[in-house]
Amino acid sequence: MITARLCAPAYELGEFAEPVTELPELLADPRAAAELTAPGAGFHTYHWSDAPVTELMAHAVRGTLAESGVPASEIDMVLLATDSLPGDRSAHRDVAELLEETGISRATAVTTGLMDCATAMVAVGTAASYVRDGTARQVLVVTGDLAARATGGARIVAGGAAIASDAAASVLVSATASGLPVLGMAHHSDAGLHQAGAPQQQLLARVAAHRELFGRLAARRDGGGLDDVRTVLPSNFAGDVLELYLGDVRLGGDRLSRANVGRVAHCLGSDPLINLADRLAERKHAEPEDGTLVLFGAGVSHLAAVLLGAAPLPVRTEPGP
Repeated sequence: MITARLCAPAYELGEFAEPVTELPELLADPRAAAELTAPGAGFHTYHWSDAPVTELMAHAVRGTLAESGVPASEIDMVLLATDSLPGDRSAHRDVAELLEETGISRATAVTTGLMDCATAMVAVGTAASYVRDGTARQVLVVTGDLAARATGGARIVAGGAAIASDAAASVLVSATASGLPVLGMAHHSDAGLHQAGAPQQQLLARVAAHRELFGRLAARRDGGGLDDVRTVLPSNFAGDVLELYLGDVRLGGDRLSRANVGRVAHCLGSDPLINLADRLAERKHAEPEDGTLVLFGAGVSHLAAVLLGAAPLPVRTEPGP
């Protein structure tokens, strides 16, 4: 079986950056403003774009292709994880233009959705499956959303736990390029999380959902568990929210990466890949590390996580594991 490698994450933020304190929603609600901008929450800046989401995606894709060294003509599949494409046939035109502009000439493009901010991580896991079983050698995962479409224009999202930004990100899942080995993936859905209920009931349901997800992820390692996880790169929610759910499964504290919350806000499904791209850039000249990393995406009623080896595998020139 081929080892799938996660390679060259790249991203593009919306071209306009604004302080969150100027959002009309927060100006009208001083209490919410205080909670979301407090040091523990960490929101400072959000980004927005007046370009189509595929324009942001194209910038991210070019970055991934350049960094990975894999020619655009060798991409076999493109998985688009987004809720921001047009809802009519014009989406076909937009995707075709994206592929043409980035030189991706022979790939099959498909979309994944309906999982909110967990969609991109499910797409990464799906791409790894295609590579592992030999269906494809080079799969590009492209995610991105505009709040104007994905949230109906709302900037205060996730029950008041995050501020939405416009952004796109991409990553190559490859059979041959140098990258982080994909060791496992898990997802969990609970339609009950959509339903209104007492705050305590909602809290208990979400805690249970996180326990289920990370229990499944640990089981993917044949009992190896998650004790060697160095860093969790999550959806960018307020710090107290992240610590509540991830601390409960012993993945909080120093393991939890929150450095980007203030700078980029909650870029919906793109968050884990943005956080990974920045982490790899910061460690570009550092010694390889042992252990594993977790990419974690959380939607309204969906959770998904991808487990990666922290040390990159070298370029593989011949077919094989």
